[in-house]
Parts: sequence; structure tokens; C-alpha cells
Amino acid sequence: MSKKRKSASFPDEETKKKMKLDISSSSGSISDVKQEEDGSEEGVIDPPASAVVDSQGSLSPLMENKPRNFDDKDFSFGSVPASNHDHDSETKKTGSSSSSLTESASSSSINERTLIYKKSLTRDDVFYCRLMIPLEYGREFLPEPEKHEGRYGIIEISVMDHERQIWEMEAAFDELSSSYMFWLNWDKYVKKYELEPDDVIFFYDDPTIEHLFIEYEKRSATAIPKRQLEAI
Repeated sequence: MSKKRKSASFPDEETKKKMKLDISSSSGSISDVKQEEDGSEEGVIDPPASAVVDSQGSLSPLMENKPRNFDDKDFSFGSVPASNHDHDSETKKTGSSSSSLTESASSSSINERTLIYKKSLTRDDVFYCRLMIPLEYGREFLPEPEKHEGRYGIIEISVMDHERQIWEMEAAFDELSSSYMFWLNWDKYVKKYELEPDDVIFFYDDPTIEHLFIEYEKRSATAIPKRQLEAI
């Protein structure tokens, strides 16, 4: 019984060698690890807490304690400094939108326009679908009235509105009223924009286009119902 207790209390030489090898391995000294003949290590070194195993089974440090320059910075959770090319691309993306470009172009065109005639519409202009322009004003931008075989000739004129729609209109001189009278497509223009008596129309000379330019301004408190205009 005493011999068994003695052997259990005092390890033999082989046990001491194994204990010495385990202590060396736990201290992290790789040189003390005994190599087997087949090349495998007899002692196994536990990886440090700061190491992780990648997909190929090799150990890699979780974080390296070395200074990192600007090129090594990780911008995955922040903004990446833009190069000149990226800056140009961003400028194009945040460039001017299409409405602002139209306003800019319109402002430039407006500065070159010349107002040649304006009129507060009468009931006849609206309900009889013919625009009457007195001779003394109309001759500023329309040809002088001429008779052919006892009748005044038809004047063809193209007008562009604020939506850049072209209206092909026809006019003729009316001796009874001593006015130019527009009729072709004038009624369609009135209906589209729901014009009513006392609204004001403006004719401009615009050198940037090949047509007269027309605009309107609503003046009345109430508009003519659309169904009433369509019934005219």
C-alpha cells in the first residue's frame, strides 16, 4: 500500500520529462517542441487570444500593432476621399437638374425678347374665337394689308407659347373694324389655357426663335368653365 502511494506521490523520470515538455510548450517556445520522425509536433501550442483561424486553417493576428499610413486606412465605415475623377463624376450627378437649366435658358431668352403688343381680352376675343388687333398696333409686326382681286389676302403667322408649342395661325384685315383678325387655331389656344375676358396676352419678338412668342396673364377672379368653352 505504501509503495503505491509513493509511486503516485513522486513521478518517475518519464513523467518528469513529459511535464518539462508541457511547461516549455505552454511558455510559447517553439524551439523546445520535440519533432517526431514523420515531421509532426509532439507538443501542441495553443494559439494566442489575439489570433484567429482563416478559411485555409492558418493563424493570422486579429490586430496588428503597427502604424498605418493614409493608404492603409480602412474606409469601409466612413467616407472615402474622392479623387479628381470621382469629384467630377459627383459634380455631374449633382449637377444642375433639368428645371433649373430651363429657367436659366428662359432667363437668357427673356432678356432678348421685345414686347411688341399686349391686349386685355374682350368678350368677342374669347367667345367668338377671333382675336382682333387694331391696325396701328398690328402693322408693327404684321404685313401691311393688301387687296388681291378686291379681297384682302390671308396672313399666315406662327406663334410659340410658353410650353414651346407652335400655333399656326391665320389672320386677315377687316375693314369694318380696321383691325387684323386672327381666327385659325386661336380658339384652340383659348380653350387650352382657359382664357377669359380681361386676361392679358403678350406678343414678343424673340431673336432666338423663328416665330413670335405669346404669353398670357390671368386677371379675372373666376375662370370660364371648361365645358362652356368646349361648347363654343
